[in-house]
Amino acid sequence: MKTTLFAQETPLHKVFSDDYLFTIPSVQRPYSWTTNEAGELLDDLLDFIEHYGITEKNIGDVEEPYFLGSIVLVKKDGPHAEVLDGQQRLTTLTILLAVLRDYLGDDYAAEIDDMIVQRGSKIRNIADTYRLCLRNRDSDFFKVSIQERGATQKLNADTPVKTDSQKAIRDNALYFLERLNELDPHTVKTLPGVIATLCYIVVVSTPNFDSAFRIFTVLNDRGLDLMTSDIFKAQVIGDIPKHEQDHYTSKWEDVEVSLGRDRFNKLFDHMRMIIQKRKGSANYKDEYNEIFSTISGSRFIDEYLIPYGEIYLKLVNYNSFFSQQPQLIKILSLLNRIDNNDWIPPAMYYMRHHNQKVEDFLYRLEVLAGTSMILRKNFNWRMSRYSQILREMDKGVDMFSDESALEVTEEDKQEVIRMLNGDVYTDLKDTAKRYLLLRLDSLLTAGQPYYDYSVITVEHVLPQTPKPNSDWLQHFPNPSEYVHKLGNLVLLTRAKNAQAKNYDFQKKKASYFQTSNGISSFALTTQVIQEKEWTPDVLKKRQKKLIDLLKNAWNLHAKSTTTSP
Repeated sequence: MKTTLFAQETPLHKVFSDDYLFTIPSVQRPYSWTTNEAGELLDDLLDFIEHYGITEKNIGDVEEPYFLGSIVLVKKDGPHAEVLDGQQRLTTLTILLAVLRDYLGDDYAAEIDDMIVQRGSKIRNIADTYRLCLRNRDSDFFKVSIQERGATQKLNADTPVKTDSQKAIRDNALYFLERLNELDPHTVKTLPGVIATLCYIVVVSTPNFDSAFRIFTVLNDRGLDLMTSDIFKAQVIGDIPKHEQDHYTSKWEDVEVSLGRDRFNKLFDHMRMIIQKRKGSANYKDEYNEIFSTISGSRFIDEYLIPYGEIYLKLVNYNSFFSQQPQLIKILSLLNRIDNNDWIPPAMYYMRHHNQKVEDFLYRLEVLAGTSMILRKNFNWRMSRYSQILREMDKGVDMFSDESALEVTEEDKQEVIRMLNGDVYTDLKDTAKRYLLLRLDSLLTAGQPYYDYSVITVEHVLPQTPKPNSDWLQHFPNPSEYVHKLGNLVLLTRAKNAQAKNYDFQKKKASYFQTSNGISSFALTTQVIQEKEWTPDVLKKRQKKLIDLLKNAWNLHAKSTTTSP
């Protein structure tokens, strides 16, 4: 049967009229526009007003409309319409209208409010209905904080929110209010009329959800800002019987809210890796269509999304979940400083299927992830190795065997040792050398170190460019031989100080390396502070001690070999 498709350029006073009552389906992504997108919308409107010299008095004379793009609806007879695409735009416009309504007051409030709420009838016992209803999780907040008359004047930065969407709604309303305070009062009074009469949206509607989704997909291919999780939510929920869809939508959104939008989207990449156990392709749709062809929507949510979402949250918010397991926190704090997150799928898989030796597994995983970062292993290498680890776990291979893919090869061990003995400061990337020193610091610390400082820098003890006739050159006539070695490096929780880094040793450790109590935030640096002098012999002894620590922690010792007589 042929599907009816309706498309029409519509002024906003008709979009926000009794012709439409918009609902955001539960399968939709949450509201996510930030003040950047909201600001662009307002700037475009203000540029339009300035370009055409629009005022309150001449709005009716302006013939050039301003187009705000399109929205895609599932709409049958009557005003009720499900918004498949356009939620961000409709929500942001409603926020702007509500702020204008409350800002301008009585002379404008009634007319603007008519674009926000459909009036009921006392004599017919019909309640007022807001023209836009957000997802269940955010709809009450939107009503109380935005849609009710006067609500935006009560908002402040401390207004409590429960989701990322509510935070975006609150922040955008406060942003609009701040911007209106900066504008000429005549411009502010001109804005509502421009929005209502000169702004147009192309409304595309069809009574059939599948048809609307096809339109939505085409628009997405042409650049709509969607995430992987957004594209497949409708597919997953749509696969579930209708009487269970609300229940599973709530489950989906619980995971989404707990992780936050960006992490929730990354969760899908980690789950794809776990399910397919291979490097992903550039075509996300084909990848996930392949997955969903064998896994039902309800099973995907129950057996993958929920358990792996919970594990992922534990891996990244480890301090909240493992407060009684300091060694586990130490390992996870280090893993989360790896310059990639490719280690996460194997960690998630092991924690999902094994209750024992989790700490031991993560320790071995940290060795592989840390050494591969130092060796600058590329993305393809990592995908190949971690895929192999996942396949071995799936087959029941002993992951603590020297033969497992989790083991660092003898060749790589020797290369790591060579790099540790080289010029670490210049040979390693910033993230790798900082990680290396934090790893060493964790080995020197008996308790649980917390590495959540806003700034952590790597500094030289012997400076890179000691001043002529300084004490440094009396001990180090050839400083370039020592300056970038591991033994000459420390960690600081402050930005580098160009002047202090060239101080002589006694002054440098007293005024730059240590705090008022004579120690540092790092055991690695405190060791240096406790030295009476800094000489080649001291540096070499420290170098050997640090490398031996890593050799033992990362099992970098070469395997002994025997030859036949």
